[in-house]
Amino acid sequence: MILGIITDCTHYTSPSGEVCTENHILLRQFKHLSAYFEKTIILCPFGKFDDRKVTTTYTSSNIQFHQLPLVGGNAMKDKVQLLVTVPKWLRAFKMLHRQCDVVYQRFPNNLNIPGFIYFWLQRKKVFATYTGTWSGYQGEAASYRLQRWILRSPFRGPVWVYDEKGKEQGRIRNGFSPSYSVAEWEEETAQVEKRKQRIENGLTTYKFLTVGTIIDYKNQLAIVQACHVLKQKGFSFQLTIVGDGPMKAELEEYVIKNGLQEEVKLVGKQNHVSLRQLYREHDFVVQAPLKEGFGKVPIEGFFHGVIPVINNISMASQMIGANERGFLFDASKPNHLVETLLSLPAQQHLFAGMINKGRTYAKLQTLEAWAREYYETVSAYYNEA
Repeated sequence: MILGIITDCTHYTSPSGEVCTENHILLRQFKHLSAYFEKTIILCPFGKFDDRKVTTTYTSSNIQFHQLPLVGGNAMKDKVQLLVTVPKWLRAFKMLHRQCDVVYQRFPNNLNIPGFIYFWLQRKKVFATYTGTWSGYQGEAASYRLQRWILRSPFRGPVWVYDEKGKEQGRIRNGFSPSYSVAEWEEETAQVEKRKQRIENGLTTYKFLTVGTIIDYKNQLAIVQACHVLKQKGFSFQLTIVGDGPMKAELEEYVIKNGLQEEVKLVGKQNHVSLRQLYREHDFVVQAPLKEGFGKVPIEGFFHGVIPVINNISMASQMIGANERGFLFDASKPNHLVETLLSLPAQQHLFAGMINKGRTYAKLQTLEAWAREYYETVSAYYNEA
């Protein structure tokens, strides 16, 4: 069969003519899913490549691309450009309908609203993922609520969502978003054993890692503010912040203003290989998002034997498993993160067990398991329909 994929993830053409993206994880997911198909055609926007981007290149020979203009924004000219682009979208949908046996639509994104209408009218075989917060949140865009309704009601195929309640209802399935393969899980075994030995000998400095776009709702500032208090209390720690974004300058200013340059390092975007090394060098991932679909970072931490300390929203409690695999805090409560981090030394005897349980949990959430579930579910759904 031939698979079509519609995504709003921006791709680029490198100077050497190769297609690449900054979304390393999505690339790996597409690679594993496409292995089940004769050919995969990815319909997505293309932006302008520059050397500042940290990209990963597609190498799968059975993946092809159909380029769309990169549009969006709130200015009037952006809205006009969006209207001009709609006919190009429709021509692209027609091409996918003609060439592909089944279409995979990744929501939420505005491209897939007309995409849904087109393929619904054509009675196309489709399936989807909703990567946002399935239960919704205060201040959510109306278009997100519309897209959740589309997937719950008129959408015809299987839909994977990130539901903290873990309920599956008919076509709606509880999903996950994998980053690593089984082989990579195995590769980490030796270093995880060394990590546990080091932890059992006692930690003198607590090494924290946080990963994500530096933006208000990712809430990295709250983590740095907590670290300021930790330093005042004489707690020995290091924090590495991975990512870039509109709030990076504000974070850097806070670090300098409060004399945290020795403890807090902002290292910018990292490619897949560099990020794996950073996980190996740290003992805890600290994530404080105010909204989240599926938090990949805690799962990535599990693979490497890193213990998560995460804000208790969305699927966090399900991931941590009644505090079996890590620690939860409430970012809405002042000083709760500080209190949670200060409590870590007293709970050091639990760390090795948490690492083991996290690794066991992570092995269920590999790229191979994800791609196999999608392919088998979609195949069975349309064979039975």
